[in-house]
Amino acid sequence: MKHQLNIIIGSTRPGRAGPVFAEWLETFAREHGKFEPVLTDIAAFNLPVLDEPHHPRLGNYQNDHTKAWSKAIDAADAFVFVAPEYNYFAAPAIVNAIDYLAREWKYKPAAIFSYGGVSG
Repeated sequence: MKHQLNIIIGSTRPGRAGPVFAEWLETFAREHGKFEPVLTDIAAFNLPVLDEPHHPRLGNYQNDHTKAWSKAIDAADAFVFVAPEYNYFAAPAIVNAIDYLAREWKYKPAAIFSYGGVSG
């Protein structure tokens, strides 16, 4: 059984380069053979700035976008964040998306595939 590797495209900016890097990484992971890579684009979930009334650790999600995001992340065994560098920090979309959830991330390995013009 292959482990599901969610390759998370971490930018929602128009004209972003993230999908190009994520598709390359998906091909690399598939050729490796030990993973079932799944491209997961934060932009597809339309997550506004955290808008859940309850703390994420409770898993008491009220919004459909949060429920869909939770389902996508919960299914993964591991993650790679394809992360652009914005102003020497992670893209706000990644930070926001991570903050939406709690238990779905627990005890799962994660890595960062970073790119940027100055300090990616």
